[in-house]
Amino acid sequence: MVTPVTYFDLLDGLPQPGCVICNLLRRNVDRSLDALLYEYVGDPDVHRAFRRRRGLCNEHSWQLLRHTGNALAIAVLYEAAVDEVLKILEPGADPQAGRGRLPGTGGKPNAGLLADRLEPAETCLVCRQIGVSEAQYIRVFCQYLQDDKLKEAYRASDGLCLPHFRQALRSVSDTAQAESLLAIQAAIWKKLYAHLQQFREMNDYRRIMEKMGAEGDSWRRAVGRLAGEEGVFGLDPRSS
Repeated sequence: MVTPVTYFDLLDGLPQPGCVICNLLRRNVDRSLDALLYEYVGDPDVHRAFRRRRGLCNEHSWQLLRHTGNALAIAVLYEAAVDEVLKILEPGADPQAGRGRLPGTGGKPNAGLLADRLEPAETCLVCRQIGVSEAQYIRVFCQYLQDDKLKEAYRASDGLCLPHFRQALRSVSDTAQAESLLAIQAAIWKKLYAHLQQFREMNDYRRIMEKMGAEGDSWRRAVGRLAGEEGVFGLDPRSS
């Protein structure tokens, strides 16, 4: 069986700080946004997706603005999205709207119906792509949990964030995988817990002049381990 490229992505990424899957997804978001601006800005399907989604989601819209080297491409894509919004606002844009801008019956406007028509009609283009990548990373990670190289890299890493750990638990296919996943992740979190306790102790006024070690950033790491890395989940309910 040919080893998937995803396996090597995971192996290379595990030594880096943070959840390996979050980090790979953030890398993929940057790649997707680059491709969107430099390769697909003129693609009719992309324009249709921008119209139906009213642009990208909040998280990926603001990430897109970091790619300021191609402001023209951003303008072109969002021109299509704004045009779609204006078409919805036009009088008679909906067969049930009747006369005037606000839909309703019996002369009584129902602004809620107009709000419904302004809702995104499909998933954010980047979210959809990242969702596919996320599922693949989780699947391969679980598939190779008994692989010695991956297991050792996982054991030495910061572990998975809680949202991705939950996904992995739901994806393991046998008892051995589940036991490896649980044992390694629990050991990683116990180490983090010990660092949090040390951090709290080091903030005692009697030790305030002592130099901190690995526990110094434990509070930041705890946030990332439980919520997921910044810029990955946004308002996704998995982060709650």
